[in-house]
Amino acid sequence: MDSRERKYRDPEKIRVYFLPGKDTVTMMELFDRQTFLRHIVAALGRGVLVAVILPLIPVLLFSIPLTPTLALIGSGLLIEYGAAPVGIALGLSPLFVFYVLICTETGIFLGLYDIFDTIGHTWEPVMRFLEKSRLYVHQSATIEKYGILALVPCEILLGVYVNAPASWVLGWREEHALLVTMAAYCIALIITIYLSIGLLQFSVPGLVLP
Repeated sequence: MDSRERKYRDPEKIRVYFLPGKDTVTMMELFDRQTFLRHIVAALGRGVLVAVILPLIPVLLFSIPLTPTLALIGSGLLIEYGAAPVGIALGLSPLFVFYVLICTETGIFLGLYDIFDTIGHTWEPVMRFLEKSRLYVHQSATIEKYGILALVPCEILLGVYVNAPASWVLGWREEHALLVTMAAYCIALIITIYLSIGLLQFSVPGLVLP
């Protein structure tokens, strides 16, 4: 093993790059297999807790129908805010639909971000790719101009399955990226819920929603 390879593997030797006018870009240390598995399990557990378990708590507390809720959760995991019409059509209240889909989106983001972060800390080729990508992207005029706010149109147009990995690759902090992502998602979700209610009431005159 040459000195350069030892430098990657030694947790005490982490390479740091200083970009003009920007935060430092740090070369991450590698995880061993046990640490990798522990982080993957933790990431999946956190994602499932937020995306699936939290939406089911009101079902138990307020006797909300389980089957429509599970259908909404499954739809939210697949089509994100596009699942709002599913929940409304199944007779769930707009407020509950909003709550469930916020939980699913947050859970997806947290799980994906943590999984990608764990992978980046485990495989040296991925770590080197990440290092080069961050150095290149932070020199981009578009990123320089819009920064983390570029996640807003990305979330609305492409969704969290693009936003979470992009946030990780670009080196944005998880909590900051999550905040921007969810702000954009809330806007799209509220609009979708109102459109769904309007369309349903137009199709079924006199319909009273829960």
